[in-house]
Amino acid sequence: MASSESERTEAYLHVDCAQPPARTWQRKFDDEGKKVAKFSMTMNDLMTMVPFIAKMLRLYVQESAKGQASVYDPFRKWMDNCYRGVPLGALGAGSIGRSYRGYFQHFQIFPRMFEEKPILANQFSAFVSRPGGKSYSTVLSAPKADVLKGIDKAGIGSWDWKLREKNCTYHGLFPRSWTVYDGEPDLEIKITCRQISPFIPHNYKESSFPVAVFTFTVQNSGSTPADVTLLFTWANSVGGKSELTGNHTNSRMKARDGVHGVLLHHRTADGHPPVTFAIASQETGGVRVTCCPSFAMGPSVPGGEQFTAKDMWEEAKNRGAFGGAPRASASSRPGSSIGAAVAATTTVPAGGTRAVSFALSWSCPEVKFPAGRTYHRRYTKFLGLDRDAAAEQLAHDALLEHMKWESLIEEWQRPVLHDKRLPEWYPVALFNELYYLNAGGTIWTGN
Repeated sequence: MASSESERTEAYLHVDCAQPPARTWQRKFDDEGKKVAKFSMTMNDLMTMVPFIAKMLRLYVQESAKGQASVYDPFRKWMDNCYRGVPLGALGAGSIGRSYRGYFQHFQIFPRMFEEKPILANQFSAFVSRPGGKSYSTVLSAPKADVLKGIDKAGIGSWDWKLREKNCTYHGLFPRSWTVYDGEPDLEIKITCRQISPFIPHNYKESSFPVAVFTFTVQNSGSTPADVTLLFTWANSVGGKSELTGNHTNSRMKARDGVHGVLLHHRTADGHPPVTFAIASQETGGVRVTCCPSFAMGPSVPGGEQFTAKDMWEEAKNRGAFGGAPRASASSRPGSSIGAAVAATTTVPAGGTRAVSFALSWSCPEVKFPAGRTYHRRYTKFLGLDRDAAAEQLAHDALLEHMKWESLIEEWQRPVLHDKRLPEWYPVALFNELYYLNAGGTIWTGN
């Protein structure tokens, strides 16, 4: 047993996070994808469906009269979305989707409810500066023009949305993905982001954890060193109208084991239980982590002292880090929203490589059903019912343990991926279709 554990430890110490497996689902950022075809029916089809439609409408009216969300809302406008990638989270504690174009979407934290629309403040960004005053910066995602349309130029619209899509490739193999930014934002920099969630066979603990880790491997092919800052920003929001209801707050995590981060305490709406998010990074040799515990999404209020999304971006861009003095984190006002940011800064020598990891976790211990029954999610069996403490512990432990998850997932998937008897497409489809166990509304309770 000891020998087996030692071999496994040795294995995960040598895992290359920057190298996707040979078989993955791949897309270029500028790939338009396959548009969702509009559904149409003949008159005969409609006549056949009339009893079913009437039943669904009756059910919708009955549930709406009770103040309950309907299983299917016939009046909801669905997004035409063909850009989905590997979702975040493990099994039964909610999920957060991520597009193969780099942005976060499809929030499904509560039973039967999801928000498809991207929250554009939730982003990774990169800043690169070199000797001689050369500097480069960009948000590391490429939402379509219609998604970016109308964003506040005094808020997140002031960020550098200038990623060159042709340089970026996505690889998906659930529960991991790799996004390769080759020559972004500096032509002599290659950034690979490996995303992983603890969806692990025969594991009944970590596989219930609502958490994901993003490891960025930065390679510098230039002849001069590069100062690189990677920025992780997150909105205090679960999608939908509760973002603007006010009285949401953020606070710093307690720093330990080199892990620094921010907790985002969200009150929710419509009777949903509160949610706490955590974003964090770990200081390692040559990597410095700083935090901005709160910034306002909108423009500055005349005469006020709000630190805005624009201010936050300019500080990260000009200084490569956030100031050491802690900023007061005021509650959000009704009609406005707040976010938080974590910056990891490192110097990549000429011809060298550096790695930086970030964690995202969320904690919503209670699962409430319309009939009034409340359950507790399985992860509470290991982390307790305090959502703030759980979110912090999840992010902290994930940054320390994710390479172990990587090794276990590699061990599970390798025999199938290397099985020459299988068609090229089959192993990829086999693993990627497991996404539905995460993003299909699964609930795993600890009762």
